[in-house]
Amino acid sequence: MGVLQRFERRLEGMVEGAFARAFGGAVQPVEVAAALQREAADKKAIVAHGRVLVPNTYVVELAAADNERLAEYDEALRKELADMVSEHAKEQGWSFVGPVTVALEQVDDLTTGTFRVRSAVVAGKVAGAPAGTAGRSDPASSHGRPQLQLASGTEAGRVLVLADPVTVIGRGADAHLRLTDIKVSRLHAEIRVDDERTWLVDLGSSNGTTLNGRPIDTAALNDGDRIRVGDTEILFREAG
Repeated sequence: MGVLQRFERRLEGMVEGAFARAFGGAVQPVEVAAALQREAADKKAIVAHGRVLVPNTYVVELAAADNERLAEYDEALRKELADMVSEHAKEQGWSFVGPVTVALEQVDDLTTGTFRVRSAVVAGKVAGAPAGTAGRSDPASSHGRPQLQLASGTEAGRVLVLADPVTVIGRGADAHLRLTDIKVSRLHAEIRVDDERTWLVDLGSSNGTTLNGRPIDTAALNDGDRIRVGDTEILFREAG
């Protein structure tokens, strides 16, 4: 049984058929589920060692009538849709940088029965870490963790503690270390921290990524290494 079929089967057992009544003649849950699958596939990016990264936050934009019809079932439906995306990604071998969430949002330019999906890559907390620690750390917990320090530009001196397994560098809103450098791609490079090493991976950027002056696709990082993306230089520190 496929992911969409399992999704439909779970809906059938919820609220004694309330979903079927709520969606009669309007947006269908399975249509939304299929659109979320397509959105993940369209936005996937191949990163280090063939790993495929897909968005983990999704917003389903609905017309006023559809949004009102769904209000009573909002929480349950969002959970089922998020679970469906997670199951589909697992089957495809895709990965996320944070927990999967789905939100329903009313917009004024859609008519009843139509919808849109938008998505983003948003870092979440590391499994087992206290809530709110994603992408940052207090001074005590940052000791011993690798860090990135901006070494050029208007934000020179800014420090980011690498508290998550994956940190994306780029110009887009989805990046964890967001830069204003126009020569930096939306998702330019990523830093991966595992149990043994820290890795720098170019994400197919337009202008490339260099490490200590040499272009790289994937390279291990050592304390004091200098990363350049666009016109921005970033210093890597093994420990805070």
